Amino acid sequence: MKSELNKELVEQLNVGNEQFVDNVDELVQNLVAVAVQKVAEKSPFIVPEKCIFLSVNEVYTGAFTQLSEFDYFLGVENAQIEMNTKKRKNIWKYFWREFKASWRIGRKKYKKKKDEVEPIPKTVEKYNIGDFRHDVARNMLGFLSQTTIVYENPRKISIMGSDDFGTNVRINIYVGLFDSKMQTFKLYAENRNKFTLIKFGERFENLDKKFSACGDVFKDMIKLFNSLYSKRYNRIPNQILVESLLLTCPNNLYVQGDLFRTFVNVANHIRMKSPDAILSVCDNTKSIFEEKLITGSGQQTDFVRIIKMLDAFKY
Repeated sequence: MKSELNKELVEQLNVGNEQFVDNVDELVQNLVAVAVQKVAEKSPFIVPEKCIFLSVNEVYTGAFTQLSEFDYFLGVENAQIEMNTKKRKNIWKYFWREFKASWRIGRKKYKKKKDEVEPIPKTVEKYNIGDFRHDVARNMLGFLSQTTIVYENPRKISIMGSDDFGTNVRINIYVGLFDSKMQTFKLYAENRNKFTLIKFGERFENLDKKFSACGDVFKDMIKLFNSLYSKRYNRIPNQILVESLLLTCPNNLYVQGDLFRTFVNVANHIRMKSPDAILSVCDNTKSIFEEKLITGSGQQTDFVRIIKMLDAFKY
């Protein structure tokens, strides 16, 4: 039996505190900027102007829901750090060192006891992307309250702190290298001694054009899809997929000031359109099934789930 989706429910699902999201985003932006500046003061390899910090999930579109997290990419452009990161004789020794560092941070705080003396290392290791991530995490702590916890994991820093950011707020900062010519992020996998390339392509330009053409109702549709999906499956869908589905819908289906009518228009269009004809928001030469930011995350099944979600409602 199909569930009824009426105008009142659609409007309720679209309610949210956008000012709260903006405030958290601004706090994170400032926190990272100051932390990177502090790292640059101690490291000859880090130049703030050669770093890029980018919101990569629904924070960018403003389509935030209850299950959303604040996801960012922090990239540094430095060929020396890239060489120092990948060329290692004993990868398992490095991996164990990273694991111990992550555990120490996760258990909370970097502060040493007054009588504690750091042992002198036998050899000085070359500065790598793990060191940069570690230094950024350390420098963040000086600007956060004692109740905030900073976890350092392979490839990312996670922050949770209700006093600094708000209840149930989780911030994930993926730290890697950045290639400004190719506009590509590189995340290092320690266990495989390999970089994973992540390219957002024309995603942000395409989203900005759609926002300009359709107005706030486009953002509201992304938020509505996220809300419906999270209520049904208890997690947020792949955002590249959701954005691609909504971007492929003609602009005249988006009715400013009438979210329910827009949803019916868009839902019917997506259900009738051939899946292979839906192009990636990042690259309009690829279908959504050729987009690595969808298939590489193991979330290509989200498409089937979204179609089932749309089919479950009576309009």
